[in-house]
Amino acid sequence: MGYNNIIVSTKDFISTITLNRPPTNSVNLGIREELNQAITELENSKDTRVVIITGAGEKGFCAGMDVSDIANITKGPNGNDVLNRIERSTKPFIAAINGYALGGGCEIAMVCHFRFMTDNPKALIGCPEVNLGITPGWGGIQRLPRILGKSKALDMILFSKRLTAQEALAIGLVDKVFPAAALMKETMAYAIALSKRAPLAVNATLQGMSVGLEKGLEEGLRVDREWSSKLGKSKDATEGFTAFFEKREPVFKGE
Repeated sequence: MGYNNIIVSTKDFISTITLNRPPTNSVNLGIREELNQAITELENSKDTRVVIITGAGEKGFCAGMDVSDIANITKGPNGNDVLNRIERSTKPFIAAINGYALGGGCEIAMVCHFRFMTDNPKALIGCPEVNLGITPGWGGIQRLPRILGKSKALDMILFSKRLTAQEALAIGLVDKVFPAAALMKETMAYAIALSKRAPLAVNATLQGMSVGLEKGLEEGLRVDREWSSKLGKSKDATEGFTAFFEKREPVFKGE
């Protein structure tokens, strides 16, 4: 499908989704619909092994829900459902946080498997909804304590704190911080390295970990066992062992 609110591009097994409603890239019905469709297409694409999500422009990654689009809040795919699909994806998602990520923007970043952020002093991240008398509605209450621990998450949400990149890095909310000019280059370099890992084994790891964290140890182990059986019969496993004995880098094809 054609996209009006996001930009999707793919090169060398890396797909980039750019939220394209500058300057704030706030989430409206169009972004929810198009992001949901893009996730489906990329999840099923053999040309995509890693997905980067970023925002258009230099000001904001995403400012959360577009309050001017509130009339459409019950239409189209639910924001929670879309974000759950990213978190449960069998392909790694990297958030390249190029500006402020507030409210729903922070929640989008949190569902990504990795979070890299610009050190621009105007770039802030947090869930400030309590300032408005509401709460984070797309999973922030559940995910933030899983990342930071209960007390730090409560402190952030209840006091509507907006953290700088260095503050977010210090408490583990983001994984790496880069100068603005280097953010996409460094994110792409990480994505390229990740794309060279065995795709099926990456899929297995992401799914097993996701299921285990959501449904408990036994369910996670069940998924791991199922994947282990499949992987042992895969062409990638044959290539991995062959490359090991031939003392060369493996070339995985996701088969």
